[in-house]
Formats: sequence, C-alpha cells, structure tokens
Amino acid sequence: MKIGQFVKRNVRAIFQYCETGDPSEFARLQDPQYSKETFDINYPFCKPVSKIAPEEHVRFYNATHEVHGVPVRVTSQWFNPPTSKSLSLFRQYLAKREIAHDVNPHSEPPSVEAKERAARGRYRGSAIGIAQNAFIRHLLSRIGDEQFNAEQWEAVLSDFGQRCAYCGAEGDLVMEHVIPINRTSLGEHRLGNLVPACRRCNATKADQDYRAFLGPETERISAIEAHMAKHDYLPIGENQRLRQIIELAHQDVRQLADRYAAIVDTMLGDQEDKA
Repeated sequence: MKIGQFVKRNVRAIFQYCETGDPSEFARLQDPQYSKETFDINYPFCKPVSKIAPEEHVRFYNATHEVHGVPVRVTSQWFNPPTSKSLSLFRQYLAKREIAHDVNPHSEPPSVEAKERAARGRYRGSAIGIAQNAFIRHLLSRIGDEQFNAEQWEAVLSDFGQRCAYCGAEGDLVMEHVIPINRTSLGEHRLGNLVPACRRCNATKADQDYRAFLGPETERISAIEAHMAKHDYLPIGENQRLRQIIELAHQDVRQLADRYAAIVDTMLGDQEDKA
C-alpha cells in the first residue's frame, strides 16, 4: 500500500486524537513548518477548506473532514521512499501518540469477515464526536441577534492598525474568535469576540484562552479586552446554567445517534439473517 493510502486510512483516527486527546494538535497540523518537520511534506497536513486557494485544490484530497467544527482537507502531497521519509515519520507519529493504526501499509487486504464487522460499526466512532461539536458550534452561533457588516469589520481592522491582534504582523489577516466557539469556552460569533489575526496565530492559538496564548504581553491583552468592552461583549462561559444546557445538548446528540445506530444495525442484521 502506498503512503497516500496509508495516510487516508488513518486520517479519522488522527482527527479523533485532535478532538479528544490533544485539541492543540489540530492547530499544529495546520502549520506548514510543523508538518514539514513531522512528516517531511511541503504542505500543511490539513487546511481549512475556506483557506484553500483555487490553485491549491489539487494539492489536497477531495474528502472533507470536520474537526472542532472546522471543515478541513488533508494534503495529497505524499511521496514514497526513497524520495521521502514520510512513511517512517508517519508511523512514528502514530506510535508516539498511541494512535491505533487502521491498517499497515504492507499488510494483506482485510478479509470479508473483517469488512462485515466494520460495516456493522460504521455508525460508531469519531463521527458522533464531530456531530456533537458541529451542533454545539451551530447552537452558539445562533445565540443572540447581533449582525454586523463589512464596514464594521473594517473599523475593527482599523482599531488594530491593520495588524494581527496577537503578534502585530501585517498582511493576510483573518477573523479570529477571541473566545473559541466550542462547548468548553462558549464563544459567540459577535463583533466583540472577533479580532484580526495572521494565519499563523489563528492556527496556533486554536482553542487556547487568549490570555494564556499571549502570556506576558499585557498590552495586547488589554487592547483585546478594550475591543470587547467597546462592543459590549460579555463572554457567557461563566454562566453555569447555560453551560449545563450546552452539556445537555451535547449528550442529546450522542443519545440520538446511538438510538438510530441501534435501529439501523438491527435492520441490517435482520437482512443478513434473511440472506
């Protein structure tokens, strides 16, 4: 099996690790330098779909994966030995993080029985976690009725001097949620929670608390908090009743998925018995 096939078979396990094991790894996998050092590839391991330029589409596999609510595609730029060290490095990556290998690149194809077992479990695994996180992000994005336009966002860019709010870099800036939109931080898509960020800071910060990310840079922290106050943004993360509701919604998605997975598995089992 070629390295590209090996990678594709293990992508879901890696993203599951990012979801449940080490959330900050998702940001690192979007960093070209980290990907080069870790896998000997010349593109980031994965990239948000919204950030892939038209001319870059051929450099990424067509399949889209949602991680922490962000749709991404994995780079297709893998090369087999001796051209590249990617195969051995990829194995080391999985082993070091104790990520279970889906299949060995030199193993025999799975048996018919193994395929049938996999089919029966097709509705389990990381897909439920992805659905839970996507639902929470959708729910948080609908809280409140604030709307803003391009002119207001331009005003925010001007307030920060057309520079990254975290490092001061100029150039290609994106909207960055100061308080991440996830079930832990409970950020919202409001103007007061959005600051300009360079792509590197956007990827590196990921789900980190902005104060922890900035560390001793108190002036930048103060500037961000002044921006939040200017737009009357009060983080809702300390609202324990709301947090309980979010947690309940998170559990409901799993229960709903488990319920219908059981129904489908029963139906498939009945069909197999009749065959």
